[in-house]
Amino acid sequence: MGDDKRNSVAGKVATPKTGGSSPAIQPLADPLETLGKAIGGRIKITTTTPHSQTLEGSLFTADPILNLIAINSRSNSASSDYHIVPVSKIQNVQILSLPAERDGGFASAQPPIGAVDTRVLRQREDARVAKLKEKEMNRGKGVTREAQAIYDALRRINMPVRWHGNQIIAHDTVIIFPPYKPEDCRGQSNKPEVTNRVKKVLEGERRKLKEKEEREKKAATPTGPRKGG
Repeated sequence: MGDDKRNSVAGKVATPKTGGSSPAIQPLADPLETLGKAIGGRIKITTTTPHSQTLEGSLFTADPILNLIAINSRSNSASSDYHIVPVSKIQNVQILSLPAERDGGFASAQPPIGAVDTRVLRQREDARVAKLKEKEMNRGKGVTREAQAIYDALRRINMPVRWHGNQIIAHDTVIIFPPYKPEDCRGQSNKPEVTNRVKKVLEGERRKLKEKEEREKKAATPTGPRKGG
């Protein structure tokens, strides 16, 4: 059925002719294929009755999948007035002028294609890769959910921490062994103040996590109907 619609305008496509004479109508087996070569040029079409109209302008596209064409009837490059016309509604077509030869590739495409700043794209890509690497580096391997929560809590308060197996290294001097309680901290003997600070912070963050867990459990516990209501 699509071929019938496309062939309905076969033999009714006029192509430009040199010498100043009127365009001659030549039989064409596939008008969309011919119009495809005229994209960017100027055409003039007449649609079928009962709502026949004549449109003239630059050919924006000739789509063989949807069986339609799009014409911009505005000559002013600063504005556009597009008309979408099904091929089955076209009575005849005149190709008034073919598009000028363009050797500039995308730089001379119509409508113009904006330049792509590859430097910015590469920066975004590098930033995304770095973020993914950081996320993977801060994910404990084979540790419990509680251990990861403690690690993330310490990172949120900007304590420098990293994983070493299932151990948490804080400030590159204090090792927090499982199950990650204050008494599980081991630090350098010549820096007891660092170890004590890590213990104090760890105790506070564990308390916050426990309180949060209790609130979540309480919120998830269904309450029965009130008595006397």
